[in-house]
Amino acid sequence: MEPLFVSARSLMLTSLAALVLSAPAFSANSLTGKAESEIAEMSLNSPDGSIQATLSYGQQLALSASIDGTKVLLPSTIAMSFSDGRAFGPDAELKGQHRGSKDEIIRPEVAVRSASIPNQYNSLTLEFTQGFDLELRAFNQGIAYRFVSHLKGKRELASEQSEFQFASGSFAYFPYEKHFRTATQPSFTPVAVKAIDGDELGSLPTLVVANGINVLLTETDLQNYPGLWIKGDGKGGLYGVHPQDLDKDGKELSRIATIDGPRSFPWRILGLARSDAALMDNQLSYLLSEPSRIDKPDWIKPGKIAWDWYNENNLKGVDFDAGINTQTYKYYIDFAAKFGIENILIDDGWSTHEDVLTVLPGIDMQEIIRHGKAKGVDVQLWVPWSGLDKQMEKAMKRYRDWGITGLKIDFMNSDSQSMVNFYWRAAAMAARYQLMVNFHGSYKPAGIHRTYPNVMTREGVKGLENHKWSNVITPTHNLHLPFIRMIAGPMDYTPGAMRNAHLKNFNSVFSRPMSLGTRAHQLAMYVLYESPLQMLADTPSSYLAEPDIPAFISRIPTVWDEYRVLHASIGEYLMLARRSGDSWYIGAMTNEQPRTLEASLDFLPAGKYRLSLMQDGVNASRHAEDYRFSESVIDSGAPLTIPMVGGGGFAAILTPL
Repeated sequence: MEPLFVSARSLMLTSLAALVLSAPAFSANSLTGKAESEIAEMSLNSPDGSIQATLSYGQQLALSASIDGTKVLLPSTIAMSFSDGRAFGPDAELKGQHRGSKDEIIRPEVAVRSASIPNQYNSLTLEFTQGFDLELRAFNQGIAYRFVSHLKGKRELASEQSEFQFASGSFAYFPYEKHFRTATQPSFTPVAVKAIDGDELGSLPTLVVANGINVLLTETDLQNYPGLWIKGDGKGGLYGVHPQDLDKDGKELSRIATIDGPRSFPWRILGLARSDAALMDNQLSYLLSEPSRIDKPDWIKPGKIAWDWYNENNLKGVDFDAGINTQTYKYYIDFAAKFGIENILIDDGWSTHEDVLTVLPGIDMQEIIRHGKAKGVDVQLWVPWSGLDKQMEKAMKRYRDWGITGLKIDFMNSDSQSMVNFYWRAAAMAARYQLMVNFHGSYKPAGIHRTYPNVMTREGVKGLENHKWSNVITPTHNLHLPFIRMIAGPMDYTPGAMRNAHLKNFNSVFSRPMSLGTRAHQLAMYVLYESPLQMLADTPSSYLAEPDIPAFISRIPTVWDEYRVLHASIGEYLMLARRSGDSWYIGAMTNEQPRTLEASLDFLPAGKYRLSLMQDGVNASRHAEDYRFSESVIDSGAPLTIPMVGGGGFAAILTPL
């Protein structure tokens, strides 16, 4: 998306207007019951003036928000309570305030969605006598707040109160979870917010539609603190809850976090979008996180990776016993080299879970890595977090000495304070030894991929592997993900299934899995789904049988210069155009309904382009693996009209001639 630039004069006028509109106001407040003179309100506007956040303080702190004058967040209480009785929020007494603004361009070390991101906001910091600040920022894409503590010494935080009271009639795409100890792989279920009560637990990100406005709830800059989860009050509001660490007997501790000295806390984000397409413009999770700690990130290499676990090394037509052994992984390397795929992954089985330093018999790690270097293919390793954490530096140094370039770290299944700290230790140690990281069994992205850009991607998504045991990865689910989960950050969905079926022909087969939706639906994911380290999930034998598929996939980048949203409807369809260099890439998917989307290509520079197109075949509505590959020459102004069958899609590459 082309960034929206404003002149210095217009920004100055907007900021002045925000200051005028944001002057303290005094009124009665039903939340507190305090007298009119004791309740203060302060407002902050977005740079374009369309979004207004209002903070009231007195007996308690409360936040509300509107867009274009439409209320989306009603006054919602926020607070923090410590075990010693101290609290941030109740009876807060203001001692100072600071306002500011920012208008800059951020250029990510790893361009997940775009090579430049406008960082434009107005800010308000309120200082309170109780030893804390409340920071508020208003962007054109939403608002965010966080607490900052100035307290010294070690303290136990008993709870954080974070309410989200929505306008009447709101509904959510709710990510139901059974408990905190989870790999965070929800489906997104449309449900009235008032139907969600305290017995139901949800993870983040969550999307609420309030008065027709999309409100994306998430958090970022999550450091040394437990992740935020949500429950409902049964009346139209949501509220935050947190996982707790366990004691030596496996029982939950009474505190949610231990706080040691002054610090800031995670940002709570409410992304606001008038349309489904506008959700794609929200990169607040990245913008509000801590900038990179890696001085020279030139060793970080986005790319693709051939993966073994999904397909269980089911090779055919080879003269060796396929499995977790040297010959199999050399074969993967040969396949990757043939199609220009940069990496292979050796997943679970090369070591025990307890000892991640010792290679099991059957694997000659040095020979595999030597063969990869000769073919220009890097090797990455899967490791369980529990085995890695016992001897992290020794293990990572050894991996780097072997020549390993990246790690897939798995099975954390928690975002308690101690587990969040593991992520940060692992990312920092991996950066020291120049190892890229892919977190699996993980919580949602919450800022670490900006601070440590060697964190390329992560799971925290109900992805392709679920086909091995269920039929819940539907085309509709696949079209929830870009509007909700992906807004928080890159996701390792692991596309590329070569056995494709519609629901009436689908079976869950663990060792030879198939996907719901067409072959072209899978290929479209390489354009639509953001992951700087993008998997090819299926077996080399399946790809080699239809070599135009891996040849096409290998041409699609995994990082991007800019994007255009051409068509968008949550759970129904999405059509995006992305640019890398001089070439453009267009992907589209539909849910179970067939549809034809037309897009004007007037955003292309004038000229002729070679169109390489993978689309649903004539019989794809009956046989999901049917696809058609074609090449033609088109003009930049010509419309692109591609029909899709139910569960279908297409992927196109436009190269200037």
